Amino acid sequence: MVLVFPPAVRSTEPPLGLARLTGFLRRSGRKVLALDLNQLALDRLLGGEGLPEAGLGTWERGALRRRARNLEALRQNEAYRPSSFDRYKRAVLDLNRALKALSAPYGAEAGLADYREASRSPLRRADLLEAAASWEGSVYLPLFEEVVGGALEKDGEGILGLSLNFLGQALPAFSLIGLVRKRWPRLRIILGGGLLSSWIAQGSLREDEDFGGLVDRLVPGRGEEGLARWLELPAGEGEGPPDFEDFRDLSYVAPKGILPFNLSYGCPWRRCSFCPERAEKSRYRGLRRETALEELGGLADRHRPGLLHLTDNEIAPLYLRALSGAGLGIPWYGFARFSPLLADPAFCRSLAASGCVMLQLGLESGDQAVLDALDKGTDIAVIEAALGALGEAGIGVYLYLLFGTPAEDRDAALRTRDFVARHAPRIAYINAAIFNLPVASPEAATLRSRDFYEGDLALYREFEHPAGWDRPRLRRFLAEDFAASPEIGAILARTPPVFTSNHAPFFILGEREEKKRGPLARPPDALASGTI
Repeated sequence: MVLVFPPAVRSTEPPLGLARLTGFLRRSGRKVLALDLNQLALDRLLGGEGLPEAGLGTWERGALRRRARNLEALRQNEAYRPSSFDRYKRAVLDLNRALKALSAPYGAEAGLADYREASRSPLRRADLLEAAASWEGSVYLPLFEEVVGGALEKDGEGILGLSLNFLGQALPAFSLIGLVRKRWPRLRIILGGGLLSSWIAQGSLREDEDFGGLVDRLVPGRGEEGLARWLELPAGEGEGPPDFEDFRDLSYVAPKGILPFNLSYGCPWRRCSFCPERAEKSRYRGLRRETALEELGGLADRHRPGLLHLTDNEIAPLYLRALSGAGLGIPWYGFARFSPLLADPAFCRSLAASGCVMLQLGLESGDQAVLDALDKGTDIAVIEAALGALGEAGIGVYLYLLFGTPAEDRDAALRTRDFVARHAPRIAYINAAIFNLPVASPEAATLRSRDFYEGDLALYREFEHPAGWDRPRLRRFLAEDFAASPEIGAILARTPPVFTSNHAPFFILGEREEKKRGPLARPPDALASGTI
């Protein structure tokens, strides 16, 4: 069996879902090869011959010439020092520009974190079918033919599985499916992943959808369970840690190896209004605390990562307590929820001592009435205490804000702005988003809504805000009121572009190193002034 993680999304670490499926299948006695085509495609595009410079703009020509140096620079520690941030930012934007230029002749726009096509949308089933029919025009065709084709020629089982998690993967995945159907018509193709699960949960796709005969089986939800039923594997035989062996030789866009791991599936809270997890009725399931720590310790000993990424929707208090005393000896980060536990200074100090370098925390709003209306279950006083305790412990906070929910108006948004500005010294980074209404949200029936994106696979809908707090007003607010705050503007200015939270922990570690040793006397050659 060949398992594939398609392009194009951020490529900073191995795909955890594919690694978990690989481990499960191998423990069940199946032969499997896992391919991270996302990382392979990035290196292939940036390492290719390039384009004739005639007709290209000045930026495109320079970005193409500098692409190898820029990519190498993002794999070095020196790029993640505060004193190197401007050069880091230019390297990231340069690489995005180079990828755009390289993919433009194919009618596509590939990037470091996404993939788009001018004439097709991943939110339209008909366009996915068209991508499959037009596979010969894919920018990734040489990679698909060489890597996937070579693997399928050697595979004795005749099964190709694709893990579809993000919209940026949908069109390339169907181009690959089209190629495989043409060259290996008898091969069985299965499709799973988070994006597919969302489409089925919201009713956009039936579980028996075959996309006109292109796909043999859809596997929504937890892949291990779906594959066990389809392949008639003994129940419980495959429980255990993910298997990253097939990704060991890949060089991801990070200065140190990142090991992703999830302690749980789903969300333990599942009460927030308008939450896709709640709307899709996703179950919460966690590993036993002892099992989780044992698996983490074994993986850390085997792979020696420089950073541990806990990918849970929320690291529940049970696991935070376990991690605080685990002594893994590896810096780590992940999502948590504001709770009284994080308002305890002594606990936060123990969490920092365990290696916690950053927590991603969803404030959403700094207005208590909005939080209550959203059923967040958080209290402003506890949030303030948590920010103070985390700051004193030296744990970076990546704060998530959500503007434009039905319970919010302009005055509430201003109170959020003022809250964030007041606590700016305790906030390392910010993600400020505009609310989208999930298609399957039960609350959607109470709002007047319309199509947000054209397509039968759309995940969100536009809605008429009860207070007239619509998207144009929100965008003006974010630009003229929110970002214009000096305290908030300074945070936004240092938030890593494109890679955002995936690279943010390295800047926190880099700042610590710079405080110890001082700024670099001279930037390394790859980041030297004038080369980027």
